Amino acid sequence: MVNMAKGKFRLRLQSAMEYLMTYGWAILIIAVVLGVLYSLGIFNGNTALGTSCISIPGYLCENPSMTTAGLLSFTFGQNTGTTEYNVGFACAETSTSTGMPNSGATNPWEFPSSTSGAVSGTIPANTYTALSGSQVSITGLDCYSGTGSLFNPGAVGTSFTGKLWLNYTTSSGTPSSNWLTNPIGTLTVRTT
Repeated sequence: MVNMAKGKFRLRLQSAMEYLMTYGWAILIIAVVLGVLYSLGIFNGNTALGTSCISIPGYLCENPSMTTAGLLSFTFGQNTGTTEYNVGFACAETSTSTGMPNSGATNPWEFPSSTSGAVSGTIPANTYTALSGSQVSITGLDCYSGTGSLFNPGAVGTSFTGKLWLNYTTSSGTPSSNWLTNPIGTLTVRTT
């Protein structure tokens, strides 16, 4: 009888060990997977934001990217059926940032040249004219924080969320008035 009880006890011990080994391996695998996901930054809140530029109808804003110095690049296009002259851009976290945005040829507006595509702080001689159906790559646009200062993330992976603004006139020539200002896109971008 003692041998029979000893045999049942051994079966229970063996069953318990098999149970622990099976579930132990499963728990170890789950722990390793969670560790890898954590090291890749999957559980970081900023990772979930991604990069996007959602434009209003008639406009195109795609492929946004931002440097660690806070300079924005994107592809702009318009298909409103009209020609827009003296096209300028501004990028701001909010529409109530100090000095953001104001119409006309003053900061924070930056005007790309139609010949080089580079952005400058004043209206260049060959200011970009956006024909309906056209697209252009804009590079080096400064973005502004909610306080009105230049956004300077400094680190890879820092997120910026705000609006992309368009400033333009409906007639050619160097304008002095009649500027039109519109927010054309909602921007979420991470520095690379």
